[in-house]
Amino acid sequence: MILSKIEWRNQRKSLLIWTAVFSLLSLLFSAIYPQMFTPVLKDSMATLMSEFPESLLATFHISLSGPANLLQPLGFFAYYFQYLFLAACVYAILLGIQSLIQEESAGTIDFLYAQPISREQIVANKWFVQTIILSLFWFVSACTSLGGLLLFKEKTDTVAAIVEGISAIYWNEWFVLWFFLTLGMFLSTLIHHANQGTSVALSIVFGFYLLGIVSNLYAPLDFLASLSPIHQGIPATILEQGFPHKGILFLISLLFIALTFFVYHRKDFRH
Repeated sequence: MILSKIEWRNQRKSLLIWTAVFSLLSLLFSAIYPQMFTPVLKDSMATLMSEFPESLLATFHISLSGPANLLQPLGFFAYYFQYLFLAACVYAILLGIQSLIQEESAGTIDFLYAQPISREQIVANKWFVQTIILSLFWFVSACTSLGGLLLFKEKTDTVAAIVEGISAIYWNEWFVLWFFLTLGMFLSTLIHHANQGTSVALSIVFGFYLLGIVSNLYAPLDFLASLSPIHQGIPATILEQGFPHKGILFLISLLFIALTFFVYHRKDFRH
């Protein structure tokens, strides 16, 4: 319990900052929709977008028809939110990477030694708190995004469709964020200093993102899309195809948790 309180106190400031910035950006982009997509602008944009090759539009997850239609509120949200989602993945993996290495890097690992808890309890406490933090961040973001779309929607936009679409996006993308959180915690048992965390996190997230881009640009490599949780969690993809592989991703996340317990239990700490 003491460790959980300490972990919460250490992370609450970054949680507030990430949540505030993320929610503000979501609201600002939502406010753009009614100004950008008047009937005249919709026709002009549809004509302009039709001139681009399909492969280029697919690379940036732009669709002019179906549930992810860029000219509809959910499609517009899906387009800009994919980049916010990318930032959320970075936040999730950073939460995990910093969780177990921070005391060792700060030279306060002896404090954990002095507590009447096992290494397994340390991992369990940190995993629990980080999951709560990530879930709070995502829940507040979901409420803000939903509120923004409902506030700035056009009269012809249906509330039920917006609620259903936002719920599907946020629910499915939570599994991707949790995957990155658990991956980060596992990596936290392997890296030697917290300073390495940011570069490792960015490399992994953008590496997965590039796999999805390459799969769209080069047909023989389209199998790479199935290897990228970010590509599978892109909002437009969820609206059009759902997220059929989230069960597999959840099992992989559980595997990372098990590996974290195993490696952390055997780790030799630097004092």
